[in-house]
Formats: sequence, C-alpha cells, structure tokens
Amino acid sequence: GDIKLDADQIKLMMDSSIVYAMGSPDSLGELIGTPIFQDKSGEYASKTMRYNFKSERGLITDVVTEQGEGYLTGGITKKVNDVYYLKDGKYTTCDHHDNPHFYLQLTKAKVKPGDYIAAGPAYLVVGDVPLPLAIPFGFFPFTNQYSSGLIMPNFGDDYTRGLYLSGIGYYFAINVFMDVKATADIYTRGTWAVRARSQYLKRYKF
Repeated sequence: GDIKLDADQIKLMMDSSIVYAMGSPDSLGELIGTPIFQDKSGEYASKTMRYNFKSERGLITDVVTEQGEGYLTGGITKKVNDVYYLKDGKYTTCDHHDNPHFYLQLTKAKVKPGDYIAAGPAYLVVGDVPLPLAIPFGFFPFTNQYSSGLIMPNFGDDYTRGLYLSGIGYYFAINVFMDVKATADIYTRGTWAVRARSQYLKRYKF
C-alpha cells in the first residue's frame, strides 16, 4: 500500500502481522542500514522499529523526521495510525539536527505530521545548556496560511560578547493587512537587544 520500509535487517512475523527492523554493525562497530520508514504522512529515520501493519501501530526509537521548517527527533515514539506520541523529543531549526546547537526539549508531545505539534512542558536548550525559558504547554501548527507563531533563533559565538541567540521572538498576524514582529538578541556576557517591526499593507481596488 502506502508503506515502504528499508533496513539492513527486517523480520516479518506473518501470524501476528508484526515487522521488526534494525541496522547492522559494520567492521568498526558502527550501525549501518538503520530503518527508514515511509508512509503517506512522510519519511522517518530511526534506530529500531516495531510495526504492526494491520493495526498501523508501532514503537520507534530515536526517530528523526522533518516537520515544518525544522527537525523533530524523539527518544521513544509510539505511532498510532497517523499520529505520533513522543517522549523526550527535540524540535530544532538547526541544520545539524543530529547534534543541534539549540532546540526545544519536549518532555512529551503529540504530532500529527503536516498539521501540528502539541507539546507538554518544554524548555529551550542552547549548546547543551538548559535555559530558564520554559513553557507549560505549546502548540506549533504547520500551515502555509497567514498565522501567528514562534520565531526560532539563530545560534552563534561572538568574540567580545560570547555565545548568543539572535532573532528569537514572536510573529503576530493581526489581520491580512497588518502584522508585528518582535525579536530579541541575548548574549551570555550580559548584552541584549530588543526590536519590533510592523508592516501595513493597503489594498486598492481598481
């Protein structure tokens, strides 16, 4: 059907409709051929996967998938039909998603691919250091429509001001004519900056 599974080792138990997939160690002991799972909701890489193709339920370890403009990774993930439940997940817009410079640590989350991420307690981590910036609940929609939302920051290192987060903030879509973008820069040596920008679009009919 819509399911495709690639892995170095795949065990299929026809009596229980369960498939188990994993990689294999190479000559240096590194895992190769780890599972890559595809269905109509997207593509998911993982270390191991156990999946029941009749009930469409599965258990995935160390999942990696691209959602929206960032990457979502999870320690242990349960797949129930088209919804994924994560424990100890991470969401980042950093290109190095295997070892991101910054990310939101999601203690638990519910993910509907291509639609939204609903997270329980979450906090920001920069350079593997948890920051005192936490949210009790977060909802991150994936949409091409005009909407408000969190602006993920850039991470870097400045010789005089230290490590920094640049451009963290929030975008307010007030209406189809007006918006407000509020962002901040934070440096570890005490420097900070806050800025706001608003745009207004007047539409004329001819």
